[in-house]
Amino acid sequence: MYAATISDEFAGFITIADTGLHTLQGPQGQSIGDYGTLDEAQEALSEALFPVEHDQSDVAAARPRRRRTGRRAAADARTAG
Repeated sequence: MYAATISDEFAGFITIADTGLHTLQGPQGQSIGDYGTLDEAQEALSEALFPVEHDQSDVAAARPRRRRTGRRAAADARTAG
């Protein structure tokens, strides 16, 4: 059995069956899943405790952009002469 802590607080545990299956349980004992390796179980615990929100580049790409109105070009023309 492996116990996980975050800032000295209990975060969950992983048990390993005779078959090599790694069973992950969260801080309240809730079942999170079964994994083939310890690394996979640790990664799943991290994702369960700290879910990743959207990739901000996806949000920026989906956001419509305003069209430029050309006001800057007109202002440059007035000061150039």
